[in-house]
Amino acid sequence: MTPETKILACLSTAHLSAEVAAELDAILAYPPPLAARLNPALWQAHILMDRWLDYGWFIWVASPARAHMPGSLKACLDLAEASGAAWLQFDRDCAPIAELPVYDW
Repeated sequence: MTPETKILACLSTAHLSAEVAAELDAILAYPPPLAARLNPALWQAHILMDRWLDYGWFIWVASPARAHMPGSLKACLDLAEASGAAWLQFDRDCAPIAELPVYDW
């Protein structure tokens, strides 16, 4: 039996604003309580992610509540989804791409 495989897109952390980067770190440090998932507008309670060492984050592309996510994060997830990726890795060492805005932080 062959294991199922998934596509991983990799983008520069520079495609996220400093505020979003700080929010992602805060979510991992202080996860919202499970009851927060009752509020569909609270995207922080619905995102499925983990830290990528000190280099960035892994985020599940199909994380719910994308409509409520900040613009820079939503644009990255939209691009990853359009490319067929199931996961998105933000890595500070990836070169930025022209299709997305770059934030200097």
